[in-house]
Amino acid sequence: MTNYLRILTLVLLTGVLLSGCKQRATPQEVALEFMHAIQESNFEQAREYATKESQQVIQLYSFFDARRNEAEREKIRNARIEVIDSQENGDKATVTVLNSSSKQKEMLQLVKEHGQWKISLTFESIIPNYIPPASFDSSTMMQPDTLMPPAQVK
Repeated sequence: MTNYLRILTLVLLTGVLLSGCKQRATPQEVALEFMHAIQESNFEQAREYATKESQQVIQLYSFFDARRNEAEREKIRNARIEVIDSQENGDKATVTVLNSSSKQKEMLQLVKEHGQWKISLTFESIIPNYIPPASFDSSTMMQPDTLMPPAQVK
């Protein structure tokens, strides 16, 4: 009976130790998981792979996705996505994927957030001609024309 308890204890300790050695996902793995979640219109899962700042962009993307017809969604779901390039530089990475449905390369920016790689999206990444709203600056306001005399009041 004591040998049985020793073996059981050893097995349990080994399981606990190995569960703590979970390997962190690489930028390539995160990029593929993110893209597959987007393909499946699973935006909740996509959010798990994205930075906190990217959440609004994913929300906007889900609105665009909701406007697609079923044929477009099917084409996206059936697309093959493969990593064709990856570069890491400290806490930043760029992963280039090839999307077979659009036949275009897409570059995904990643950053480390709490030790895990996360997709970093901006509005420019999903809206090609996006211009961020300008903040109000009185120095850029048009000044009244000083060459014209003031209007006369009668």
